[in-house]
Amino acid sequence: MIPLASFALAGCLAVGAGSDYILAKDLAPAFPAMAEVAPDTSLAPAPVPGTARIFHVPELGRLSARFNVTPAPESEICIQRPVSVPDRARMLEAMQRQLPEARIDILDFSRQPAPEGLFEFPLSALRQGLAGGYWNGFVRYGSNHRFAVWAKVKVLVTAARVVAAVELKAGRPIDNAQLRLETREDAPGADAYAIAIEDVAGRVARRTIAAGAAIRLPWTEPAKDVLSGDTVRVEVTNGGAHLEFEAQAQASGSAGQIIPVLNPVSNKRFPARIEGKGKVSVQGTPSLKGTPSVKGTP
Repeated sequence: MIPLASFALAGCLAVGAGSDYILAKDLAPAFPAMAEVAPDTSLAPAPVPGTARIFHVPELGRLSARFNVTPAPESEICIQRPVSVPDRARMLEAMQRQLPEARIDILDFSRQPAPEGLFEFPLSALRQGLAGGYWNGFVRYGSNHRFAVWAKVKVLVTAARVVAAVELKAGRPIDNAQLRLETREDAPGADAYAIAIEDVAGRVARRTIAAGAAIRLPWTEPAKDVLSGDTVRVEVTNGGAHLEFEAQAQASGSAGQIIPVLNPVSNKRFPARIEGKGKVSVQGTPSLKGTPSVKGTP
């Protein structure tokens, strides 16, 4: 293979856009005797984009003898895979196949000559924010080859967003009245945003969220069943005995988690499992001296 620039003025013949091989029909315009050979007969691998395949006179003589066709050319033949600077309109068409409802502006794109073929821009290769970004794609050519291309783009889609109607304080439960639903233009693939009020209502803000901000789901978390400092109902099971009393949670948590709990009478801590809202349980007997509200036999 020889760089194409050396032969750009020599009028190279073109290999078929969908083929991985130079076929008899590709060589026939400069080697008329090849018209006697089956058109799709493979003669050699097709050159990669940006290079040329040269059939020198001795090689052409061997092809003449191989297929018993004459006369053989008396000068070399150049074969290329046609390339050209990517076409903006075809790139945009490929992008809109992925996002037919989007508003897409191509701000810049790769100018490296690409082979003839189908442009493809996978949605997974789009990297951008509201200010724009880059979309990597490729031209599919030959039987299944890819030639990389890129575009600087600004892509916006219309999407529902849950917005903070007021400032939401970190650590505080979020109420329906603190939220509103808006339709906004946003970058595609921003699936971390809440799109329905019920996605957020009842959860707790993990950070302070400014009024008017569209809410990302990672900014919230499920409400805790127990908050540090809450008074919780402790259920103790010890063999056949069962008793209940009130204690103070020393950490926050949700059902199934173990948190430290303080016995306000003995002023001692013990671990307890959260069973639900304001309720914990203990297997065995913690420090209960002076504890009221005993049921069963301690």
